[in-house]
Amino acid sequence: MNKIKFSKRYPKLWEQTTAELLAVKDITIDENTNKDLLEYDTKALDGSYYELKKGKYIQLIFLGNKNIPFCTIRSSYGRMGNKKEYYQDKIGELFQIVVSENMDEKN
Repeated sequence: MNKIKFSKRYPKLWEQTTAELLAVKDITIDENTNKDLLEYDTKALDGSYYELKKGKYIQLIFLGNKNIPFCTIRSSYGRMGNKKEYYQDKIGELFQIVVSENMDEKN
């Protein structure tokens, strides 16, 4: 099964364990980027934020196993080259949601 990895637990995930990839969109992060989007996408359950530097990214849009949609913003390029092409080929496929952080419940 495909995997989508997160470094921390994020409220937007709603503790979902799998998700279908629905769409892949280009997005630019700069001073005009909607602050609500950045808050939604980068705030972890522990109150910390993942830093998105200015630049070109892709936005992956998923529907989780609880039928709750969420998105995640990822860099456009990586070790495997053009991530947009890679993920576009995966639209409609199921992904396991993997959270690498093992944190204690604070709530």
